[in-house]
Order: sequence, then C-alpha cells, then structure tokens
Amino acid sequence: MSALPSPRIALILLRAEWFDSVVALPELVDAVQEDERLIRAFLSQSFQIAACWAVNSPTSLRTCVQELKTLDADLFILTFQVWAEDFYLNPIVEALAGRPLAVWCYLPWDRPPQPASFIQVLRGSGPVGSFEGLGTLRNLGVEFSFTHGSLQARRVLRDLEIAARAGQVQRKLRSARFGLLPARNEQMQSTYVDEFRLRSELGPQVVYLSVAELARASASLNQREVQEYLQHLRENYPIRGVEPDDLELAGRTSLGLAHLAVDHHLDVLSLNDIDPELHETLGLRPCLYPPFLEQHNTALGLEGDLGAATALFIMRHLASPPTFFVEIWYWDETENVIIGGHAGVQDPAVAPPGQAWISHDYEFAQSDRSRGAHFQFIARSGRVTLLQLRGTPTGWQALMAGGECLDRPPLLEGYPHAAIRLDAPIDAFVRRVAAAGSTQHWIMAYADVRAEVQAFCRLMNIALESIE
Repeated sequence: MSALPSPRIALILLRAEWFDSVVALPELVDAVQEDERLIRAFLSQSFQIAACWAVNSPTSLRTCVQELKTLDADLFILTFQVWAEDFYLNPIVEALAGRPLAVWCYLPWDRPPQPASFIQVLRGSGPVGSFEGLGTLRNLGVEFSFTHGSLQARRVLRDLEIAARAGQVQRKLRSARFGLLPARNEQMQSTYVDEFRLRSELGPQVVYLSVAELARASASLNQREVQEYLQHLRENYPIRGVEPDDLELAGRTSLGLAHLAVDHHLDVLSLNDIDPELHETLGLRPCLYPPFLEQHNTALGLEGDLGAATALFIMRHLASPPTFFVEIWYWDETENVIIGGHAGVQDPAVAPPGQAWISHDYEFAQSDRSRGAHFQFIARSGRVTLLQLRGTPTGWQALMAGGECLDRPPLLEGYPHAAIRLDAPIDAFVRRVAAAGSTQHWIMAYADVRAEVQAFCRLMNIALESIE
C-alpha cells in the first residue's frame, strides 16, 4: 500500500453575472477567461481535474449543482475568481452534502500593477467575493480549508494538496476492509475500539477471522511457495540460532497469514499475536512479513487494536511504506530520545539496508511448542511522524508527534525497535499525553505528514492533540 495517486478534484469558479451583463468589456472578459485557463493548468500539475464549472448565472448554477450531486472527487475547490454574489453558495453547499471543500481566495498576480486600470481592478476583485462568502459559509455551518493568493504563491498548491490528500484518505477509509484475528473477547472489546462504532462513524468494515482459518490457510500452502519464501529469507537475512524446523513452521504460518489477508481483500489485518488460542493451535505466533503483502496493498497490524489499524491505514496512505508499530518502552530525557517498538509481524524494510536479521521469538520461545522465528532490527534514520487513534466516550481522539529516527546501533535485545528524538521535550510530551489520555500503540511513518493528519482529523471530526 503506497501513498495514493494524484487526487481527483472539482473546481467551482464563481463570477458575478454583472461582469458579463453590465460591464461587458471584451478586454475584461478575455482576461477572466485567460485566468480560468491558467488556473486549470496550474491545478493540473498536482491533481486530476474531474470537472470545472464557471458559475456566473442562475443557469450555470443549476448545471453545477445538478452535476455536483453525483460527482466522485476527493476535494471540491470553491474559487472566487472575481467578485460574486453569495446567493450562489447555499445551493452549492447543499449539493456538496458535507464532502471535502476548500475555499481559494484568488488573485491574478503576485504583485498588483501600479497604478491598476479599471479592468485590472475588476480582474483582481476575488477577495471581495471571498470575504463576503466566508461569512455566509460560516453561517451555514460549513467546514472548509482555506488558501489565498496567486498562481505564484507556493502556499496555494501546498494548502490544496494537503486538503485533497485528507479527502482521499477519508474516501478510501469509508470503503476499507479491516480484518480482526481472532474476533475479540469481552475483555478486549472494552479495552479497544468498538468495531460497530468504527463502521458507522469512520467507515471501515471489519471482517472476523478465526485461528482455525489461519491454520487451514497455512496447512494448504503449496510446498514450493513455502520453500521459495524460506530461500528468500536465507538469502536476505542472517539467521541466528533458529532451527530449520522452527524457521519452516514460522515461514509457513506467516505466509498463511499473508494469504488470508490478501484472499479476503483486506487493507489491514490486525492480529492479536498474544491470543492463547493462536499459540495453542499453531505452536507459535507468525512474526515474519512476506514481501508480497505490499504487492497487494495489504498491511498487518497487532494486538487486535482497530484504532491502531485505522492509524496504520491513515499513515500508509499519507506516507509511503514502511510503517512501524510502536509502544514507547522508556526514554533518555537528557538526549530527548524515546525508545520503542513491538514484537510480532513488523516490516523489515523499516531497518537500514542489510541490517535486519532473524532470531527465535524471545517472548514465547520458552512456552510455545516451537521457538519460532522473529525479525530483529533497529529502525533506520529519517524524519518521522507518530500517530495514534482511540475511541473515547464522546468521540474519537488522535495524538500526533513529530521527530527524527536516529542512526544508532541496536540498543536492546529481543525486539524490533527505534530511537526517536522528538520535536517536543519529553517532559512536555509525556505531560500532554497524560492530560489528553492515550493508548500505548503508535504508528510511525517516514514522513512529516502532520499537516495532512490535521486536515484529515478536521474532516472526520476527530479531536487531535498535536504535540510539538
């Protein structure tokens, strides 16, 4: 699952009929039409333009509204190209029906001509319509993102890209499929996200899978595929202290888990890797990460935490893989570095090239029938964003932080882990987490996508605490 392709947008250009019916100067008409052409070419740099309407009359408004109702787009951009009456807005807002909206207060130049001619004054009158319309939109209770400026203002494209990416993830999330293996018991249901509320409020469908299904999927694998995967492991990762039979069982079970996720067309499969039935039935937990998961845009999460699965989905669409499932174990306050990670199915692509290796499963080697096989590594360096999501009695809450994953030798034994220098001082970070409330699970992605996450949370009515 990689970052999404170019977003689909729809552009609504507002212009008062007065410009054509009263002023009606050919020079002004030509200039406004040329600006429209330039706006479309400008937006085409980053977006697929699904539709464009120039609304400057009751007739063009009716056409726009009718087509808006059925158009599929990630973001609708409302641009006051020149001054326009605000009576256009109510029908447009009703047709949008809460879909992502951005308002662009447009100017045709970076620096205005001095002195400006009569035609140039009218051509640059977008702020008049924008300021009139902003109050109307707020009165209508419309949520929207906002930008302003000319085609030369870098902020315009960046602001619109952020809003469109958030809209893409919103639309994708509403058709997503999350797997839960095994279906949780009553204790887990009170601890993590209620899947029925998740479905109704955020959109993902939850597919229940059983340990028995995983056992069947693993047992039915073609032996040639298993041997090819084992050869891939031997060729790409040092294997230390793992018996051949344990490696084969771990490889087969991990492949079975991956096939189960792909066969059910899942976006994320959240595995409760400490479930007793899993260990009793299989003799180990799957901890390896078959590479063909990426070919099918499927990810694996942990502990049956659907809030973490949702955060994982969000981060994998806003940033490119790999992502890393993190619990914060401890920190060095002097260096402002947190140390965290998690056992289980973690993507070895998080490691620096050639640095991941395979050990036995430290946690369950003493109690399971098999000692298992488990990836070990420290995460590679780079700019990262941390995100978590949880349900609260009153809604959804997200916590987010930025930082830098450090280039360090392995710092601990037994777990994939990361050393992250936070942007915020650790004291401030911990106190703000305590004040907000949290889960222990974070998703780490290699990108600074804080602005996109903020835009997404606004769209989804998710309370966001951004710790900076």
